[in-house]
Amino acid sequence: MRLASTLTGAVLAGVVVLSGSVAAQAAPKPLPVVQAEEFSDAASYLALINPQTQLSRADYTPKKLVNVAGTSNKLRPKAAEAVEDLMAGARNAGHSLKLLSAYRSYGRQAVLFNQYQAKYGTTYAERISARPGTSEHQLGLAADVGSIGSGTDLKESFGQTKAGIWVAEHAADYGLIIRYPQGKEEITGYKYEPWHVRYVGKDHAAAMEQAKAETFEEYHQMLRDAEQDSTKDDAETVENSVTVDEEPKPADKPKKEEKKSADETNQVNDDDLLVLRFLPPYRDWGFGFTQE
Repeated sequence: MRLASTLTGAVLAGVVVLSGSVAAQAAPKPLPVVQAEEFSDAASYLALINPQTQLSRADYTPKKLVNVAGTSNKLRPKAAEAVEDLMAGARNAGHSLKLLSAYRSYGRQAVLFNQYQAKYGTTYAERISARPGTSEHQLGLAADVGSIGSGTDLKESFGQTKAGIWVAEHAADYGLIIRYPQGKEEITGYKYEPWHVRYVGKDHAAAMEQAKAETFEEYHQMLRDAEQDSTKDDAETVENSVTVDEEPKPADKPKKEEKKSADETNQVNDDDLLVLRFLPPYRDWGFGFTQE
């Protein structure tokens, strides 16, 4: 009995170790399923806007905008709720955040860009501000946040404050991402902006972290690749599928006719000969076939 008990314990221990090993090597969760139209629809939470990608309607305005609680800044409802929750979460963690900017119309963005362009020149203006029609703020999904009393509003140094670090670590919990991370200007087209958060939804924010996509552009490409692979797989499945029909039932065998005698089979009556004599000499008879 002791031996059996020892063996059972060893087997169970092995199962536990194996289970832990399998869990450690478990495949990452697949990316969320995305429809192709979500990539280009301005109303989608996945709409990609950057210096190379302009809104299909340059003067696009979201259908519904609401005030972020306690401010006069507006966002689309879910984005507003996410920013409100982010600020509440920061407050509970001991950080006082403030909302600096949210939705901007095409016209407002044009004014801002022109001001930067006049002050810094076109090249630098394009690194720190979006041309009208290419701003995430116009989508109603982006907001700029700052830390009260820190003196780091709209500065890279916000990323080194306790509040800025907390935002970077917890933004995804609320469905938000730091849209322009440090060292990724060549991909995003803009300088590091630790204050600029963009709403994509909790599922996508979490999937982006798991996929280790540092920029929205990279994650966007991953989603596109996954969607194309899925479409390709579906097409191949349809192409390779074989329809198996039920085996046809054997036809009923005709009843055996009584054997006619050789004399009856080969007998030709005089009346038959008379009819054959008046038939036209046709070789082929076609019935019911019409060539269209």
